[in-house]
Amino acid sequence: MRILQVSDSYCPDPGGVSEVLFHLSSALRSLGHEVVILTSKHPNASYEETVKRVGWRFAFHANKSEVLWTFSPSLPFEVRNFIRGNFFDIIHTHGPFAPNLPFLALLYSNTINVATFHTAFTNFNYYKLAKFAFTHISRKLHGSICVSHKAFREIYPHFPRGNYRVIPNGVDRNRFKVEGEKIEGFSDHPTILFLGRLDPRKGLPVLINAFPEIKKSIPEARLVVVGKGEPPRDIPSRIKESITFIGEVSREMVPVYYRSADIYCSPALGGETFGIVLLEAMASGTPTIASNIEGYREVIPDERMLFTPNDPHSLASRAISILMDKSLRSELREVGLKTAKRYDWMEVARKTESFYEELLVESYKTPSKF
Repeated sequence: MRILQVSDSYCPDPGGVSEVLFHLSSALRSLGHEVVILTSKHPNASYEETVKRVGWRFAFHANKSEVLWTFSPSLPFEVRNFIRGNFFDIIHTHGPFAPNLPFLALLYSNTINVATFHTAFTNFNYYKLAKFAFTHISRKLHGSICVSHKAFREIYPHFPRGNYRVIPNGVDRNRFKVEGEKIEGFSDHPTILFLGRLDPRKGLPVLINAFPEIKKSIPEARLVVVGKGEPPRDIPSRIKESITFIGEVSREMVPVYYRSADIYCSPALGGETFGIVLLEAMASGTPTIASNIEGYREVIPDERMLFTPNDPHSLASRAISILMDKSLRSELREVGLKTAKRYDWMEVARKTESFYEELLVESYKTPSKF
């Protein structure tokens, strides 16, 4: 099959959707398909023959996170001409129910259309409004993928028509693995890692507020923060020297940080439909703890790896129990590795490929109304 994947966000942008596009496209190519990516221009992107970049990219904050949007006065014409000038068996958009690049690709598509919905909302569910503007275009979708049951519950009440399928995100176990380089010095202290964007919904302040309690039980503990964003300014002086802010790191270094830590912690407050970072950490052999929120619960296999959301004491208690118990760390490490194995990207790609094929067969039976 010749497949077009469409998203405003793609490498070198950090984030879950960007990772999904990269790994899903790579896995589908391994299965013998031709995959092209349509995305926004990026000042630091290198040329790739299979990537078409259009428009200008803008970043703004919504849903307590950074959102990328593609725009230029000629963008509709660029998208239309690109799609009409190429043949694709499948056009797979990511989040097309917004005035964005995936929406334009769906609008001008004349082939089989699939959309993946990644989003959960922290407060107001945007789909309550989106249904008034996008119900008509939603009828162009032959199939809809939700990355979790949480994502399905967010969208289905507002767009109930459609062929829905829950297909999770995955993890590249060739990249995220136990074997490989580690960072010197991490082994000198019990190290907790936070890796992700420093967006409000990711909950870093909860981890920082829990850290004094962790330090009280384990004085030599260290916290390493990796990710794009401004560090909090109100860190108590008594723990400041034990926290290291690394900032954004290269793609190659992400697995190195995971496997170098004693614990990976994701204290997200909500708005998560899945949790790719959790799979990455578990595949790297790092015991993982996370907020007990929807989306994360579909990935985390053991109650001992969850803590109460937005509760520093609950987080601290969970981290202390794991850091002070070597056998528990070893047990959770094995639980994580077994879990990650079930989410290998090749397995996810095969499920996606099967859905594409099912939709293609169905399309021959039912002519499109568009």
